[in-house]
This record gives sequence, C-alpha cells and structure tokens, in this order.
Amino acid sequence: MRSFPAAVVTLAFLTTTSPAASETTLDYSAGYGHSSNIFEDPQVLSGPFWEGKLGLRGSLELGEGKLSYGIRQFERRITDFRFADTHLTGGTLGYSLPLGKGLLVEIEAAAVRNDSGDLFLKLPNNIIGYRTVDYSTQTAAKVTAEGFGGKTAFSAKYDERRRGIAEFTTDLIRPTKLDPDVALATFGISHFRPVAGGELCLCVEYNRSIIPGNEQDSFTRFPATTLRGSLAYARRFDVGLTLIGEAGMITLMSDDLGSTSRYTEPYLRAEARWETSGGFEIGSGFRQDIVIDDIDDAVAELTRTVSASVAQRFNPWVKASLGYEVSRASYYYYLYERKTETVTAKLLLGPEKKPQLEIEYAHALQRETDPTQDYSANTIVARIGGSF
Repeated sequence: MRSFPAAVVTLAFLTTTSPAASETTLDYSAGYGHSSNIFEDPQVLSGPFWEGKLGLRGSLELGEGKLSYGIRQFERRITDFRFADTHLTGGTLGYSLPLGKGLLVEIEAAAVRNDSGDLFLKLPNNIIGYRTVDYSTQTAAKVTAEGFGGKTAFSAKYDERRRGIAEFTTDLIRPTKLDPDVALATFGISHFRPVAGGELCLCVEYNRSIIPGNEQDSFTRFPATTLRGSLAYARRFDVGLTLIGEAGMITLMSDDLGSTSRYTEPYLRAEARWETSGGFEIGSGFRQDIVIDDIDDAVAELTRTVSASVAQRFNPWVKASLGYEVSRASYYYYLYERKTETVTAKLLLGPEKKPQLEIEYAHALQRETDPTQDYSANTIVARIGGSF
C-alpha cells in the first residue's frame, strides 16, 4: 500500500503552503550508534546502526476552531543485518472547536505504517530474519463541559493494530503471520475541580481488547475487559515542586482466565518532580496497572513500574541527565513473570532551538521465569538534531 506515504506527503504540502497556518515546526535528527545486543534478544547479535527522523507539526485556524497536524518519518538502518531496517511513516490530524460557553469538542485521528524486520533464529552458520509491514490507526474524541463546580470530560478512543505477513530471509520457511490483529476500545469519564491549591479528579475508565475470532485459538490471544475507578490529585508548589497521586481499583474480566473470570487489583500512580532555578531537576514515579493491549500474555498483564531521574543544566549549552526504571509484569494466563531494568544516561550539547548534539548510553537487563529468555544490552548512540 503505497498510498499511505503519499497521503502524508499531500497533508504536509497543504499545511505548509496554507497562508492561514499560525504555527509550523520542523523537527529533525540523525544519529549513529552501536549495540551489544541489537535485537534485545537471548540470541545475542551486536552491530552498528544509523537512524534519522524528520517531522512536521503545526496548527492553523479553521473557522471557529483550530486544526492541528503532524507527520513524521523515521529510518533505521542495521548495517550488518539489513532485513531489520525500519521505515516508519506516521501522521496525526486533530480539530478542536468551542461550542458556546464552557463546552469544548476535540477529535483526532492518527495512522502509522511500520515496515520493519526482526531476528527469527540464529544458527551457527546462518542468520534467519523476517520483515513485516504493520499498520496502526487511532481515532479519538473528547467533550469537555464546565459545571458542578469544575469540568467534566467524556472521552472515547479506538486503537487498532493490523499485523502483516512475515517474509523470511530463507525460502525454507513460507510467509506466515506471526501475531494477531489487536484493537482496544476505551471510554472514560473524568470530573476535575480545584481543591486546596491543586486539582482533584474523579476518574472512571473502561477498556476492552478486541481479537478477531478466527485468530484467537491460532495465536492463543483472547479478549479481555478492564474497569477502573480512581481518585487523583495534582498540585504544583511555588518552589518548583509538582506532586501527582492517584489511587483506586481496577477489575479485569475475561472468559479465558482459568478458574475465575475476574481479578481485582489496586490501581496506583504517584509522581513527584522538583525543578530549581539553577537548572537542577529530580523526579520519581510509581505505577501499578492492568494492561490488556500491548502484552506478551494471552489475556492481560499486571504491571508495576518504578522510575527515577536526575538532570542538571550546567549552562545554556550543556545538560546532563540520568534515568533508571524497573518494570515488573505478572502474566494472568501463562502464570509467568518478567522483570526489565533500564539505565539511561544523556549528555546534551548546544543551546535550545538550535542544532544540538546528544550522546546517549542505555543499559537494558531483562529477567524472566524462563532463564533461557534472559538478556542484556548496552547501546550508545550520538545524534544531531533540532527544530525550526
């Protein structure tokens, strides 16, 4: 389907040539790196890679509303394993329209075409890889109304990922589909109101994963539903400290959970960030949630993520940062555990809104119930990028 990139190019031409455009920004970057485990896989393969990004984003007034748009192209070339090259094209289009006093309607659509490859099998004298072309689409709508002492938002979103046929680097394996198509429908209601110098939110969200019936048994992937109710509070203090907390319960429901059809777990989210006038930033976070869309389990995963970061801008030209994250996932169908740790260090050289040099080092470590699936990876990459 070559019409997708053509549609994105057409959108870019129309938005950049329109005299009504009020904001237009071009983002770009190019980089070179090396990874000790380029596929982040127990079958370890190392090698260099090139990458490049180009994006256009902006907005323009359209009638009484505002049209926003964005397009992006990402290219990644794996020097020693060309079957794993990535060509990703994406675009978003949104529109917001105020209707009377205290009523705002927002709609957005997005699409991504991902032509990429991955490792299938590492043999003593041969490397077997494959390529697929996947498509992702998203449509969303949100209505925000003032009343009852605050604002109430009603939202709906539909995400769909359509997996392509895998073409292998050997004729001994016929082209086949490796993953099922997955869609996620989300509906939410949130009521916000000011409380004690901050903002309090009563949130309710319903999610349902959708798997084609003819693919459920073939790929051992089954639909599930979650229902979450929570209370959140956020406040920013004058000293540069921002605190966010959210607590509630989330219930997982599915006919394919084994001895039961329902699990209920605490839903927790906490974030803290402190920024000083001297350019020092420190942050931390925790989240526990049940995920039913982008998972490795057949039904759902209980995820717990802890993160921490520090950053220091030494002058307008130099900024350094260090981040740590550990994520644990407990599977419901397979009764399996996975733990992933990531350490990221970055050095940014150059003033804001000018071409900047970024040097990034990342260390990833994954541990699973099956030790043969454990792996680690060390990646370093240098990028030059900016916006204008």
